[in-house]
Amino acid sequence: MKRAIMAQLALALAAAAWAGDKPKEAGTEQAVNKVDAVAQPSQVEIAAGETFEIKLPCNPTTGYNWELQSINRKIAAPTGPVEFRQSPAQPGMVGVGGTCVLAVKGVKPGKTKAVLVYRRPWEKKEKPAQIFKAEIKVLPKKQGPGSGALPARTHSDTD
Repeated sequence: MKRAIMAQLALALAAAAWAGDKPKEAGTEQAVNKVDAVAQPSQVEIAAGETFEIKLPCNPTTGYNWELQSINRKIAAPTGPVEFRQSPAQPGMVGVGGTCVLAVKGVKPGKTKAVLVYRRPWEKKEKPAQIFKAEIKVLPKKQGPGSGALPARTHSDTD
């Protein structure tokens, strides 16, 4: 019974997330340097040399995956490819979704926008199912004795 309810809930959430033909902003959360960020932040501030993670819900078993579409790599650059982290699941369960994570490092002071699209790799000409955008501001490294990196800060659209 519990398994059937969980399956129905998962199906309902998936259907709600993927409903509609037009691309939409992803209902996502983003964590920055162990600092909890508000849902759907549009701006992130980090110091040059610091790294933060963009975390987006995903399920590669459906064929969909997040791809970095654009970013100015002279200002902020990915440290590797988008990585999938599966959500906890019962042993033997297949098709379990999770979180796609992209680590981004501040390169030099400036501003850029990271744009990620959620699509199937063989459907490049189709509109993405979802789009996520984050404004990134890279600040200079803090100088002086005892100075560490500036803590990452996020701002929501309502700030």
